[in-house]
Amino acid sequence: MNYNNIVVATSEKEKANIFAEFFQSEIYAAPNNTLPFHDQVSKQVNIIRNRTQNTSDIKWKNITPEEVKWHMKQLRNSATDPDNIHNRYLKNYTSQLIDHLTLLFNSVVDDKHQPSSYRPISLLSCLGKLLERIIKQRLLLELNSRNILPQRQAGFRPKKSTMYNIVRIERYVKSQLHPSKIRRHTAAIFFDIKAAFDSVWQEGLIYKFNDLRLPIYIIKYLISFLESRTATVELDNTLSRLFTLSSGTPQGSPLSPLLYIIYTSDSMNGIPPHIEHGLVADDTALWTSSHQLTNLNDRLQQSINEFEKWCKAWKLKLQPTKTELVHFSIHPRKKYKNPVQVKVENITIQPETFTRYLGMIMDNRLSWRTHLKQVETRIAARLSLLRFLNRAAIEPNHNIMINLYKSLIRTVIIYGYPVLLCADNKIWDRIQIIQNKALRMALGLPHYTSVDYIHRIANIPRIKDYAVNLLERAASTAASSNEMIYHRSLQDILQASRTQHKSIYLRLHRREQLSPQVLLDDKFFRSAIRLQHRSTYHSQLQFVGILIIDNETQRLTYIIDHYNYRLQQFRQFQLNY
Repeated sequence: MNYNNIVVATSEKEKANIFAEFFQSEIYAAPNNTLPFHDQVSKQVNIIRNRTQNTSDIKWKNITPEEVKWHMKQLRNSATDPDNIHNRYLKNYTSQLIDHLTLLFNSVVDDKHQPSSYRPISLLSCLGKLLERIIKQRLLLELNSRNILPQRQAGFRPKKSTMYNIVRIERYVKSQLHPSKIRRHTAAIFFDIKAAFDSVWQEGLIYKFNDLRLPIYIIKYLISFLESRTATVELDNTLSRLFTLSSGTPQGSPLSPLLYIIYTSDSMNGIPPHIEHGLVADDTALWTSSHQLTNLNDRLQQSINEFEKWCKAWKLKLQPTKTELVHFSIHPRKKYKNPVQVKVENITIQPETFTRYLGMIMDNRLSWRTHLKQVETRIAARLSLLRFLNRAAIEPNHNIMINLYKSLIRTVIIYGYPVLLCADNKIWDRIQIIQNKALRMALGLPHYTSVDYIHRIANIPRIKDYAVNLLERAASTAASSNEMIYHRSLQDILQASRTQHKSIYLRLHRREQLSPQVLLDDKFFRSAIRLQHRSTYHSQLQFVGILIIDNETQRLTYIIDHYNYRLQQFRQFQLNY
């Protein structure tokens, strides 16, 4: 192995130690103290460390057996930890185990004067995560009751998924590209922070705990949780030396995302009010609009400078090479005299045609075609797996195969459904084709099997109908959690998705008066219905006939529901295919 261009290691032990040295010096090293503000933080943290609990402080409420039991049920079946304790063992709990763990967890903060002396579970990964879940739940209750977390911070919070900010940016861009008055230029920048979780300044985080006036018992526990942590590198069953983690929050800990949210909760305080922003853990995005490109550049650059200033103060480093800029436009190929461009860390960022944000690929027209191509590529291997599993079994269980489809395929193709419901119907036609193909493979049916038949025996709705149902539930959840702006956005999307329909326009150049029955009997009209019917699976079809009677144009409109098209006046259009 080479390190600093010198051959230094050949054995596995030496290689593991090199990794340990690299991680300790490059990633988990203590941040440099370069600003006077840092000295102020260090002094305040030393005061917090030595502080004892006063009678006026909020007291520690003992963890109850019910809390331990509830959080045990939420544990994932992850891999065995270094002490060979598996979450599956914990989930098969007994009342005696619950009682012992409750006593153990309460002992962590029993001594109010020396909480750092209690680290009974620092090496017990599964048990440690169980306690961290309990502390996280209590910390969340404290933060939510005082409305401390920023409104635009989503993810890792109850009833506030990543869709919150995806919908916000999609609604904003659409309102600027398709306004009722004047169209505006719109751009968004998506930042990448180098080793975000691993670079958290621990003293700065403790300083913010105190600044937020969190209960002292939580602060004391979190200090013990963060400081004096050690790690080792395993390489081919060989362990390196132990090294100390001087910065960051532990990867994989249930507490780490919430601690990072607290750390960055004030990162947008200096951003101008005309700039929109979205935060999801370490994913930060800024977007705005303007009538002029020059003004758009100035607005973005001003907000970027403020964010850079905050990152420098709190010892986080932006990565300009991974930061992306998108200029949304209905004319993406148009060349502008003064194109959109900004600088991050003195490096010029040019606009991209698309970017990945929170699992969605946003192109500069918000057509979502690039996203769908990526989805099709991603699930290709999973479709092959469904086919293999169906053929490998002598008598495949249809219920199991359908559940595999739901977990492997549908979760991928339905992700981002609120914004995809705003897309062109062709997007949903392609998604429906994916579902049809997957269901045929899961059930072992030939490719010519009727779409209605496979959905009926699988007892699964059409994919767009399923998305609309999910949207209704999401809107209801947003209303119940008082997220009224988000609720209205979802309601607008829901209303638009319900009224969407495909239209067939037929112009009849006839002078004589025609009855509706004659109109429906027209051969061209019938063939158009058949053609459109085959490419539509769920939405209502609107058929429009234009009649010219005595030099006056009249329009006849008929609405046919795909699931109820056997109405009396449309019986002749029952299709056999």
